[in-house]
Amino acid sequence: MHVMHDAMIETNMKDTMGTLLRAALLAVLFLGMGGCSSVVKLNVKHAPEMDLGAVRTLNVARFTVSGQVNPDAANGRDAWRNMLKNAVAGSFAAPSDVSVQENQYSGLVDALMRNGYYQVSTGVADANVTGHVDYRVNDRLSEQENKKAEEGKRKTYTLTRTVEATLHFMVTDRHGMVLGSSQVQHAAEKKWTDESEKEVREHAQQQSVASYVLDEVAAANALLVKKIAPHYEQESRVLEECDGEPSKQGNKAAEAGDWLAAASHWQAMSRSGDAACRHAAEYNLGVFDESEGRLGEALMRFENAYAFTHNAKFSADAERIRQRMREEERMRQNEAKRQQAEPL
Repeated sequence: MHVMHDAMIETNMKDTMGTLLRAALLAVLFLGMGGCSSVVKLNVKHAPEMDLGAVRTLNVARFTVSGQVNPDAANGRDAWRNMLKNAVAGSFAAPSDVSVQENQYSGLVDALMRNGYYQVSTGVADANVTGHVDYRVNDRLSEQENKKAEEGKRKTYTLTRTVEATLHFMVTDRHGMVLGSSQVQHAAEKKWTDESEKEVREHAQQQSVASYVLDEVAAANALLVKKIAPHYEQESRVLEECDGEPSKQGNKAAEAGDWLAAASHWQAMSRSGDAACRHAAEYNLGVFDESEGRLGEALMRFENAYAFTHNAKFSADAERIRQRMREEERMRQNEAKRQQAEPL
């Protein structure tokens, strides 16, 4: 049951029920309106955190590997005995170092090639990528009393598996000079719940520990590429709204990807006598400019919207655009270095 706090209740006791019904209806309408915000997706290009300067080709070495699988390390159980029993064979077995090494190597090479910023070479290259893979798998079995369950099934068991993969890596140039070093980590958690410990374990064994480790290694590879190469990320923008058909039609067109139609509606809004509509139009046209890569124009519109409304959201968007402009300048400078560099 949902409880509504801070509701305004009339003092006339005879009308209490009607007041509560009206309050409930208003709450539903308010929540419904709040859930109708128009959201658009933009593909935003970001600069890498690590600056590799004029590097155009990379040689990727196979990373060294270490890992640990810890089954049942909780609730006073004999963790060492269970580790010996479960981690030797079957779905609880740790992946072999060779398996992790080869999957990480081929996955990283593939991710770099799909990104396309660097050429991957098996011979002499502008820079070399070396590193180490460290993975951890921790299983924790817990039990809870379930007083409402039928006799003989008063306990509920939950097995929680946490899997994380960390890649420590270094990039050096042809002469062995370190261009940068860092680490990336990706982790995931999976839970199984049932009324018996045996059934929980059977659920957990349906997918091997090794497959979970390789999934996290693949996710960490993707993060490594983002660390060293320009990349695109899909980001959401929430459009502004006001009363009136142009606002509704403009936002609907933007959500459908028809930016020109959307801009036409917003430009009509910008000539409105309603200040709220003019401010919404200014902001939404800024989002349109951003989607087209016109960052200077987007910044101007967001700053205008903030100047008129003092809405903190518009100020934050203006700062985000300034950050994007700084990133674009870094990428332009690096590309100039790459163009001027002597080929190998």
